[in-house]
Amino acid sequence: MTTDKRLYLKPAEGRIVRRPEDGELWPAEGDFAERSQFVRRRLKDGDLVEAQPPRAPKPAGDEKK
Repeated sequence: MTTDKRLYLKPAEGRIVRRPEDGELWPAEGDFAERSQFVRRRLKDGDLVEAQPPRAPKPAGDEKK
């Protein structure tokens, strides 16, 4: 069980979700969010789904030859 309060979420297929803070659309590629009452309700209703966050790109100097 994780104790992290942040989740990486994206809108479910065919769903549009607005952020409660500013009314902007939730990015289709996903974004991090605190585990708030709003987020828990959207997860329960199926409007948001958990997703894998994108991996950070490797720095250019770390390439092996």
